[in-house]
Amino acid sequence: MHNELLPGQDLVEAGLADLQSGRESVPALLVSIGAPRLRRLGVRLPATIPSPEQRLYELLALRDPDSAHGRYNALIRRLVSYERAAECGELANADRIRRLMRALGAEADIAVRIYFTGGATAVLFGWRQSTIDVALQMDHELDRLLRALPRLKDELQINIELASPADFIPVPPGWETRSPFIAAEGKASFFHFDLYAQALAKVERNHAQDREDIQAMIHRGMIDPRRALEYFRQIEPELYRFPAINPQSFRHAVEEIFGGA
Repeated sequence: MHNELLPGQDLVEAGLADLQSGRESVPALLVSIGAPRLRRLGVRLPATIPSPEQRLYELLALRDPDSAHGRYNALIRRLVSYERAAECGELANADRIRRLMRALGAEADIAVRIYFTGGATAVLFGWRQSTIDVALQMDHELDRLLRALPRLKDELQINIELASPADFIPVPPGWETRSPFIAAEGKASFFHFDLYAQALAKVERNHAQDREDIQAMIHRGMIDPRRALEYFRQIEPELYRFPAINPQSFRHAVEEIFGGA
C-alpha cells in the first residue's frame, strides 16, 4: 500500500479514535456505517454505534437542518472513496491514466468523446502526482466500453468512476466546447471536462484537497476568478434542481474563494 494519505483517511482515523474513547461524533458514526466493509479490509474496529445512519443524519440536522442531506451524502462519498482506495491499493499516476486512455481507444469501435474530471485532470496537468479515482464521462455510453471498464480496472489496477460535475451542480450548455482537448487514441478523443464546472463542483464539495486543487487552477491560469463568479451567477437560478445543495452556503463559499482570489 502506498504511503500517501487516502481520500477520507483523516475522517476514518478520527472516527476510530473517537470510537475507542467512547465519543459519538460525526467521524465515529461514519466509521460505524462503514464497519462491515472496513472489517473485511482488515481494519480493527472498537465497538461501533448502533443505528449509525439515522444518528448521523440527526446529528447533522441538529447543527444545520438545511444542509444535512447534502452533508450526509458528501460524508458517505468520502467513506466510499476511502474503502475503494484501500481495496485497490494503487494510485493512478499520469502513466497509468494514459495507459487507460490507450486501452479505451483500442476498445472503441465508433467515435466517442471521453471527458476526465477531478483527480485525473489534476494529475494530467501536473499539480498532483496521483489520484485514487479516475472519474470520466462519455458523450454517449458505448456498451462495448462500459463492458470493458471492469476488466481494465483489474488489468491496470485503477479505480474508474463514471461521474462528472454535472452530477453535482448545474452545468450551462456548451460545456463541450469549453472542455480542453488532451489527446486522441484510436476512435476515442479525450478532454478535460469544463474547468469552471470542475472548479465550482469542488467549491460545493469543499474538501481540503478540493480547495488545494482550486488554488492550483487559479495559480496556473486555468481559471479566472472573475469568470468563475460569473459562471456561478449563471447557474445559481438552477440550483433548486439539486436538493443536496444549500444555495446560501454554496454562494458564500464561492464568494470567499473567488472574491478574494
